[in-house]
Amino acid sequence: MKKITLSKAQEERAEELIQTSVFIDGLCGNIINPEPPVIEGKTYIERLLESGITAQSITLASPAGSFKDVLKEIYSYYNLFNYYPDKVMQINSVSDIEKADREHKIGVIFSLQNAAPIGSDFYKWSILSRLGLKICQLTYNEPNVFGHGCLSDENGGLTFYGKQAIREMNRQGIVVDLSHVGERTSLEAISASSKPCIFSHSNAKTVTPSKRNITDEMIIAVSKKGGLVGLSSHAFLCHHEVGVQPTLEDYMEHFEYLANLVGTDHIAIGSDIYEYYTKFYWETKTKLLFNSPWFFETVFNADLKRVDQYVNITRGLVAIGFSDEDIKKILGLNYLRVFREVWGD
Repeated sequence: MKKITLSKAQEERAEELIQTSVFIDGLCGNIINPEPPVIEGKTYIERLLESGITAQSITLASPAGSFKDVLKEIYSYYNLFNYYPDKVMQINSVSDIEKADREHKIGVIFSLQNAAPIGSDFYKWSILSRLGLKICQLTYNEPNVFGHGCLSDENGGLTFYGKQAIREMNRQGIVVDLSHVGERTSLEAISASSKPCIFSHSNAKTVTPSKRNITDEMIIAVSKKGGLVGLSSHAFLCHHEVGVQPTLEDYMEHFEYLANLVGTDHIAIGSDIYEYYTKFYWETKTKLLFNSPWFFETVFNADLKRVDQYVNITRGLVAIGFSDEDIKKILGLNYLRVFREVWGD
């Protein structure tokens, strides 16, 4: 794809779209624990408020955290909501998202990137649902009691506990998230679920061959059941050459591909922008764990490293010819449709 350039009118249209649309990021970095850095004199919350974001899904604790860690993180967010009542609010319903949009607040959607803290203790689903868990990923890369992850040596399927978990999430109004989940487990979960599922932050494997990306079969399956795919700007999910930092153009290729494959009703945003990453954190932890070919300087998209660059998403979508209607669906209306069906409002 050639370098994206916009006319003055297109730039104005892109800015207006990001500021006036309901914009939901299906996975973004935590606001706290640790708090992202101050950039150009503005805190993370200040930059979020200016970015056009309506609501973002945040991961409670780390994917390897315990049930106690999840509860402690929820407590920390409750304190945040009390400390910044005019800036940040918890999202428990679609009505809350609409309220956040009206009142220009940051909506926070609680999610888990691994259901392991719940395990076979099914009473925990009810507890976390009451506390505000709205999205839950079955596995995180590796196998657990529910199924297999995308990095598992075996392409195993949904387990007994996995099937029970799907039923319980459907009953409790928790969205089933299948990013980081293995192919067979994902397909069986989609089939087992009575409600739409999502891939909150995954891209097309046909465009970028990565174990973390998803096949056409998975994309089509989740779309046929009314679900969606949140596209991520991370280097290892949208690169063209391993180890080379991707650009906005590389990211946009995934939007074009999915639009042609399943249509714009099933595309959303799942940026996975984590501003609290430091060079030390990346080089000594994540890079080593996954034997990543990317260095800290190249792991984030060149044009989407920070939340104040969200406008580049609408710039890209405008540049490659998406209509305002389609852009609004991708930014947030598709998520609202799924949330209404799963959450029940």
